[in-house]
Amino acid sequence: MAEGQWIEELGAFIEQHLTTWNVPGLAVGIWDRGTTAERAFGIAHAETGCVVRPNTLFQIGSITKVYTATVVMQFVEEGKLELDTPVMRYLPELQLADEEARQTITMRHLLTHTSGLEGDYFADCGWGDDALAKYVASLHTIRQWTRPGQLWSYCNSGFNLAGRILEVLADKPYEQLVKERIFEPLEMHHSTFFAHEAITFPVSVGHSYDPTTGAGPQIARPYPIPRSSNPAGGIIATVGDLLRFAALHLQGGRVGERQLLSSTAVEEMQRPQVTAANFADAYGIGWALRTPGGHRLVEHGGSTNGFQAQLLLVPERQFAVALLTNSSRGTAAIRAIEEWLLQRACGITLERPPVVSLEQAQLARVTGRYRRPGVDQVVRVEGDGIAIESTMRHPLTGEETKLPAILAKPISPWEFIVTEGDYAGMRIDFISEEATQPVFLRFGGRLAERVSEEAPEQ
Repeated sequence: MAEGQWIEELGAFIEQHLTTWNVPGLAVGIWDRGTTAERAFGIAHAETGCVVRPNTLFQIGSITKVYTATVVMQFVEEGKLELDTPVMRYLPELQLADEEARQTITMRHLLTHTSGLEGDYFADCGWGDDALAKYVASLHTIRQWTRPGQLWSYCNSGFNLAGRILEVLADKPYEQLVKERIFEPLEMHHSTFFAHEAITFPVSVGHSYDPTTGAGPQIARPYPIPRSSNPAGGIIATVGDLLRFAALHLQGGRVGERQLLSSTAVEEMQRPQVTAANFADAYGIGWALRTPGGHRLVEHGGSTNGFQAQLLLVPERQFAVALLTNSSRGTAAIRAIEEWLLQRACGITLERPPVVSLEQAQLARVTGRYRRPGVDQVVRVEGDGIAIESTMRHPLTGEETKLPAILAKPISPWEFIVTEGDYAGMRIDFISEEATQPVFLRFGGRLAERVSEEAPEQ
């Protein structure tokens, strides 16, 4: 199919499904062997009706982690930092709840989600330049879930700690480092970490929906995440700026005549470092990695209050797509568009693993109550699979919400796949001791501890 044809067909596909996906607005950018295309759909603000434009800013959430990892690799190449040296060498004042972890956690652990730290710690430490320093000073109050290197568990806290180490080594705020080392050389003129700068450009707000009734959209408030979490998820950007960043990682770290990162460092970031549980096939340095049908995909998603985002690279095809939505239900749109594009533009088909049959006793052994900070989950048997019911407390507002049950079918004795709804295709696994009873539920990449073997009656 000719390039121009599939781009136009993509626009028709998106227009047809915007309402189905409950997405007020969406921007998509495509980088194809050096040629770019950007399209915008829907509205940026449900109350004003302002339309999305290709240069509209969205929060990109955890895609920011790849920017943080990129700056770390620049420091490594400059001899200022080593990936496998305990980070306490660079931050001797660091205090953690577990002394062994304090002595052994390395930058590689932080950038590959293997530090074992409690992952979703979003303490608001103000908007001063000392926000990250205050945040890191409080890390001794959070739990060490596993030994460093023991298990993969998605960890925002680790990336915030990495950002603080960069600040200390450079003696300047994290945001200034990213601006000087990435935004400016890549001419990412719209990208920022701060709402007061974003508001001077076309900008979208996030939107949320009632999880029980689906009513909405409602404006998601508050708008910004705490400054202390900027290294994990604070960037606000356009699809065009995301494509410039993608090009850096598709072209061996080179931008024009400038080599911002060596090709060796780019390759190391995209090399599998650790198996990434149910989150991806593997995790590199800052990147999630998949290999459907042997095709290498390099990617990262992002989720903040009312925003969902995705940046996907196909290095061998010299192809990238940036997808930004202003909806808490944007995941369904992103998944559908991504699958459509990979098939049409790259000839790559994403296939889900086959469901297997388990005895009722095998299903029953994973049931019970599980808990992690801000989330309580109940797992029960549902037909030939399981149902997971979650009660979540918003990390910024403290608001408590009970979510509709998520239904999942087994793909192995300890792994399950969501079969319907917004999260269809998401994988869930249970971590057991001696293949008997589970100790942890790993959901969305996060560990939740089993606190009771019994699930309440329905």
